[in-house]
Amino acid sequence: MADKDDKQLTPNPPRVVEPPDTIREHPFELRHEVKRLNERLDQLTAALDKAEIKDIIENYSSVKKRILTNFVAGAARGLGLSLGTIVILALLGYLLSLLVSFNLPVIGDYINELLKYVNTSQGGR
Repeated sequence: MADKDDKQLTPNPPRVVEPPDTIREHPFELRHEVKRLNERLDQLTAALDKAEIKDIIENYSSVKKRILTNFVAGAARGLGLSLGTIVILALLGYLLSLLVSFNLPVIGDYINELLKYVNTSQGGR
């Protein structure tokens, strides 16, 4: 009975597993593959250098630079939004005044009332 327990507890010796036939390649093919991978790594390195990852990391490691960059970006966005809104509203007002001058029956009356409202809200100019 002790012999049966000993057989169950002893592990099997490790055996060598043969690789499948698809892995066995000629050394020239392996050199070609390594050369292709090295070329790809060179391309990735060039792309990272072109993207200036170093500069990005330096900017994000400095809190002062990050705050200044975000402040300037926010001010530029706010200014762009304001100017864009002014241009769009001016074009819309111009188009509405053109529609009033055409004396369209329904739309012209509505736009005329809208322009009167705008003029009275500006102080009757």
